[in-house]
Amino acid sequence: MPTPLLTQSTPASGEPPAPEAARPTHLREANCRALLRLLRKSSPCSKADLVRSSGLSAPTVAAAIAQLAECGLVEPIGEGKSSGGRPPDLLQFNASHAYVAGADIGGTYLRMMLADLHGQTVATWEARLGAGRKTPSAVVSLLREGLKAMAESANAVGRVRHITVGAPGITDVRNGVVKAAPNLQDWNDVPLQSLLESGLGIDATVENDVNLAAVGERARGIAHDARDFVFIAMGTGVGAGIYVEGSLHHGATWSAGEIGYLPVAGMPRETMRLEQTGQLERVIGGAGIEDAWSEALQREGIIEGPLPKLRASQIFDLAGEPTADSHQLAMEIVGTTARILADAIGILGLLYDPKLVVLGGGVGSHGVLRATTEIFLQENELAQPLLRTSSLGKQAQLFGAISLSLAAIEAGLLC
Repeated sequence: MPTPLLTQSTPASGEPPAPEAARPTHLREANCRALLRLLRKSSPCSKADLVRSSGLSAPTVAAAIAQLAECGLVEPIGEGKSSGGRPPDLLQFNASHAYVAGADIGGTYLRMMLADLHGQTVATWEARLGAGRKTPSAVVSLLREGLKAMAESANAVGRVRHITVGAPGITDVRNGVVKAAPNLQDWNDVPLQSLLESGLGIDATVENDVNLAAVGERARGIAHDARDFVFIAMGTGVGAGIYVEGSLHHGATWSAGEIGYLPVAGMPRETMRLEQTGQLERVIGGAGIEDAWSEALQREGIIEGPLPKLRASQIFDLAGEPTADSHQLAMEIVGTTARILADAIGILGLLYDPKLVVLGGGVGSHGVLRATTEIFLQENELAQPLLRTSSLGKQAQLFGAISLSLAAIEAGLLC
């Protein structure tokens, strides 16, 4: 928030408060922050460029640049082109002054990314979460291993300032607690933020993984600058990240977007439990699609060969190949999945009226699923958002994590 130029003081006489000039240190800090933002957007540039774009005086800009250079945030890069007079000395924002990290804890893999202060990726790392590697302590150990490996490969040891980690479950962002993550092991009321900060030695933010994907798509994906949209992830689990009027919606108890617990038409009503996956997720998550495929094959007497071994995305691939064996059977699976998904999108449409719904995840981003789901949505006369496929793929969560980490350290960049 910009520092106010005037503050209020209340005199002892009880007279109306008189405006008081903000302290010079506050003004200098505000000027430094404003110029730092300009440098990040427009470098390389000269001091004269900054004077013109900021509206500040030349001495003020020179003093602020000197302070930013002392902090290691600005560096000279030589002379620019002359427009008739003395060539200007150019400056650029030092994006390698510090680094931030992001991580996505999936049901099967842990994936990590390291980025500079421009948000540019400098290293990635991943590990499979096999048996015994899904507990909170095991995951934190893997995160420490991955962070060390990335920092060493990018020559960033000692300069990683923050990490944002996405968890596949209901997450209390304010307190950094994962309330429940059914696809992991022993993840109930886990104080993940404190575990990360003590285990990694840097500041940390914890967020729901699908919310991070929504942040990523809005920051640099297909939902760029969209104010009202929903990101739906379909993979091992099913969830949604919801933007309302430009802000990520968490809800009163952090469960907004947990659409995996939605009921499925025609199935018995069931009570929602934190430690269990929900009905919608069990039906149209990856495992549910594969179970439905297995049952369909058994009805056809197909129990051997490559078909029973197909994963959900491969089943959808088969549905997109009209000449392939069992194409019609695969299309039936896609049709059932799309109908149920369209019903869920219809509910979200009535509740939030988003302009856009982005489908992501290993299953949700498949083109055949999107096209078939659109057919069902077009039958409605309302709740018809635009339906698009994620442009960031499995990187959406990581880009969202990097975006939040950059925002978290911005206030502390000045020395």
